[in-house]
Amino acid sequence: MSKQAVYCIKLWKDRIFNKFKNLFFIGAGNKFRSCLSKILNISDSPKKIAGGVALGLAFDFLPIPIISIPLSYLIARAVRVNSVAAVSTVVILKLAVPSFYALDIFVGKLLFGDIQTGLDIHDMGISTFNFFLDKLFEHGYPFLLGSLINAAVIWIVSYYFIMWLIRRRQGSGK
Repeated sequence: MSKQAVYCIKLWKDRIFNKFKNLFFIGAGNKFRSCLSKILNISDSPKKIAGGVALGLAFDFLPIPIISIPLSYLIARAVRVNSVAAVSTVVILKLAVPSFYALDIFVGKLLFGDIQTGLDIHDMGISTFNFFLDKLFEHGYPFLLGSLINAAVIWIVSYYFIMWLIRRRQGSGK
């Protein structure tokens, strides 16, 4: 292989690696901060914005995977919080929902006293989505209780945290 071909391969490898690094490692944090900044800069009262973000985050903890986006919009309109903030939060954090569900199961089993140690890995030969739904239904009451508790706690914590962030930004902007 010629030196020019090796140079081209290294150049393409570096370009692909930098794109991957910017997309998943550096860019993800910047994109999240950018989205959070856009949500915090919505022209509405701080209470409505914080309520919308808290509602959207709480909806990500509840076991309503498909209709959580339109449902968060409708509930936000009904309780008079910022619906854009609620829907944006639900959409931004969609990739974190499986970890939220795992936390729901953990909290529910912690309360019911059914914690197992170690990994429980099975090869069922069915699709991942069906396996995921089967596991959710298998956990039943602990999962539902954990999701309700986590949604309530995260709603309260995120509401006051977002209110603090908005007040801090308004104070530093003066």
